[in-house]
Amino acid sequence: MNKLCQLLVTVTICLLYGCSNGIEQSFTGSGTFEATEVLVSTQSNGEIKSIVFKEGDRVTKGQLLAEIDAENLHLQRDVTAAGLDELSWNEKAVERETAAALEAVNQAKATLANLRKTRDRIANLFEQGAATRDRLDKAETEFSVALSRLKASESRLDGLRAKQGSIKAGRETINARLRLLDYQISKSAVIAPADGVIIEKFAEQGELANVGTPICTIADLSSMWLTIYVGEEMLGKILVGSEATIHVDSHPNQTYEGRVSWISREAEFTPINVQTRESRVDLVYAVKITVDNREGIFKIGMPADAHIISE
Repeated sequence: MNKLCQLLVTVTICLLYGCSNGIEQSFTGSGTFEATEVLVSTQSNGEIKSIVFKEGDRVTKGQLLAEIDAENLHLQRDVTAAGLDELSWNEKAVERETAAALEAVNQAKATLANLRKTRDRIANLFEQGAATRDRLDKAETEFSVALSRLKASESRLDGLRAKQGSIKAGRETINARLRLLDYQISKSAVIAPADGVIIEKFAEQGELANVGTPICTIADLSSMWLTIYVGEEMLGKILVGSEATIHVDSHPNQTYEGRVSWISREAEFTPINVQTRESRVDLVYAVKITVDNREGIFKIGMPADAHIISE
């Protein structure tokens, strides 16, 4: 009878606290549920024109959440675009002038080439006594005038080409300004950066917002985690991927499955929320247990107990 009692006590201790002879051991810890939270802020200045969500709404990535009044930006864009239209008109006029100036240069070159031949021919005749000095002087004068006209035409062509370059640079500047305004206008729409649930709302329609003004917080509640703390003696018995069971007060008769997803590499003092003074001065390691929450049972901040099962 005594041997039977001893056996029952041994089995009970192993079931409650685990044994070191290769059977499963269970480590218990408490914590509160957490989830990935994203703070959504404005990226534009102005009055909040509309808010199209409320707390508790489920949103998807890319969904419109709010709009900032961008009327001033639209007016600036209209003025800038008008400047681009005026620049385009000037560009066409300069193109026509440049084409005419190029034609004038080509004609001046052709005229100069003919007058050079005429001057050289008369100079040869003058050396042979077959042409008068007046005729030679007239040919040289006509050649000099044609040379001056060519230089003037080339100078005008260079000026027009420089003007074309200036217009091109002005066009690039205006286009860059338009792209900036389009970007700023696009940022007047507050878009959900991820899938999740609106868990907190910070602004209302009609309020003034600056860049960085918080609008809401989105949390991914489909997967949550519980952080517990274990001592060094337990650390070697827990691995990433170890199974865990979760118990919450709101469902006392239910057990939920979880897995260890992260183990801290650095020790820290036990957090202040541990109740006993003795425990708060111990060095412990944080362990995160991830739990599927697609059914929406767990809430952020909900307390829970976790039992990690280890070989």
